[in-house]
Order: sequence, then C-alpha cells, then structure tokens
Amino acid sequence: MKIKTAELALDDIKMAMISPTSVFDHPSEVLAANALSREQKFQILKRWEIDAQSLQRATDENMSGGEQPQLDEINKAVSLLEEISLD
Repeated sequence: MKIKTAELALDDIKMAMISPTSVFDHPSEVLAANALSREQKFQILKRWEIDAQSLQRATDENMSGGEQPQLDEINKAVSLLEEISLD
C-alpha cells in the first residue's frame, strides 16, 4: 500500500474512490483495509475495474504506455468480497 500508516485517513479514502492506484498497489490491499466499509471496498474495486478496462482498451489499440491492467486480480478481489459478505 502506498499509504505508510496502518489506518486510512478520510482524504485517503476519498482519493481511493477517485483513483484507487494512487492509494493501493494491489486490489487485495483494498480487502485488507479495515478502515473501509464493505460498500467502500466495492466502490473502490469497481472504479479500479473501470480504469483497468480503459487501460486494456488502450493496450489493445496499441496506445499503451503505462502499467498493465489488473483485471484478473480485481475480479478475484470482488469475488472474495462477495463470498465474505455471504457468510
């Protein structure tokens, strides 16, 4: 995680809702963030998914230049969050 403290500040949470990769390095870190509600985790992962899909489209059109999209990891994190919420 890019945040050095164990807890996320309100500003960090707001930033994660807009740009998940500015706060988290990996989708699994969203799941591990105790400061986030279940709904916030879903919102952050959904935003990350939209960003990753856009990046994937750019890559498919040979307009890539950044990091690779993490769609598989995002989908896995969403699935795990859904499983946890069913318990």
